[in-house]
Amino acid sequence: MHIAHAENIHIHLPAGLALGSTLSASSAVAPINASESLAIHTVGHGEYWAGQGGHFICTLPAMHGLPARHLIAAAEENECTWGKGGEDVPGAASQYDGKANTAALVAHDGHAAAEWAATYEANGLKDFYLPSRLELLMCYLAAPQLFKKEGYYWSSSQCSRYYAWCQVFESGYSYGSAKDYELRARPVRTIQL
Repeated sequence: MHIAHAENIHIHLPAGLALGSTLSASSAVAPINASESLAIHTVGHGEYWAGQGGHFICTLPAMHGLPARHLIAAAEENECTWGKGGEDVPGAASQYDGKANTAALVAHDGHAAAEWAATYEANGLKDFYLPSRLELLMCYLAAPQLFKKEGYYWSSSQCSRYYAWCQVFESGYSYGSAKDYELRARPVRTIQL
């Protein structure tokens, strides 16, 4: 059997099960439930991943204390402000962890982009968040065709009391924009590997 694009095959294994491991009656692997089902797919970068709430972007390696994970971008976007300028939001400065940034922003109130992303739902999935600077850059690198070229997209990564990081999909430029500007927001979610 010949597989043309082996790099696009992704396997989501249940917790406690690794590739190459052998199962036996005495294995200490927890039973597989519906939320941890074995998911094998051959979805390419930017393609819609049925049942996963959006388009597959890429697989991020384990780094900076975060596990390896598939990154999925929602099909919808919104225009809104990031939040109030002049406020430093503790816990919202990670360049890598959009989920933690979003949780900090939602807990702090008044951050429209993060609040909208956190309430987004698709395919019955409710674990969306505003992407970090790195996650948004990966969207540009792996699937730029999914995003509008004109305008900018908010990340959840704060760069100062007055600015937050945003991504330009025409040039690939990432820069800090005033938090009270209205820019685009696109929710993402991840599947931990």
